[in-house]
Amino acid sequence: MAWDDQQSRDAWGSYRAAGLRWLAAGVICAGLVVVGGQVVLASSRSLLAEGAATEATVVAADAQAVTFDYDAAGRAFTETLDIVSGRQYVVGEKVEVRYDRDDPGTARLLDEPRRTPGVGPALVVLSIGAAGSIPIGIGVLLRAWAWGRAMRREPWTLARIRVRGTDVALLPSAGDDTVRARMLSTTHWRRKTLQGIDGQELWMLPVGARDVVLTADGTGTIYGLRRRSIRPSP
Repeated sequence: MAWDDQQSRDAWGSYRAAGLRWLAAGVICAGLVVVGGQVVLASSRSLLAEGAATEATVVAADAQAVTFDYDAAGRAFTETLDIVSGRQYVVGEKVEVRYDRDDPGTARLLDEPRRTPGVGPALVVLSIGAAGSIPIGIGVLLRAWAWGRAMRREPWTLARIRVRGTDVALLPSAGDDTVRARMLSTTHWRRKTLQGIDGQELWMLPVGARDVVLTADGTGTIYGLRRRSIRPSP
């Protein structure tokens, strides 16, 4: 069986490790979003509740941010905040703010609890990272589990690979029918690796009726293909 070969097990382990890395990255991003959001909101609530009150003048505003001037501790300051309330500010408008008595350069509008520009976009980027990485990681791990089971039941078959874009044709050396499939690789470099061995012989193994697993000497991992259904000629 394919699983009896140590090199095959190592290649499978490398693929599974990639899934774990994707999942870990997504979990870390999600954790940073939660922790970062809580820290920012806690700091803002504290400042709004305990900060010194003063009046500010809006000097610039658009749909994403508002900039205002204010006086604190005998000095003039300018602050820019993300707009999270949906409110429309007008240049010249007077607004109430709270500033930190120990750090007068830090201020919050009553309607905008978020800190400074960049915090909101950073949390959005982390959220997108988590939303993308976690499903990819789970998908890789599920495929690794299914492919590992198949490797314990089936032997490798030698075949020659022909690649055109993401479409693959596998010509078994035993003279069996050509297997036509498309790549399931989740990263560009994995696709490039298969495209780089076009015309060479490698090892293939069917996984049920839909998937095919490939590996080749020196690649150190396994690759998944999804069989293409051949439509009958009219």
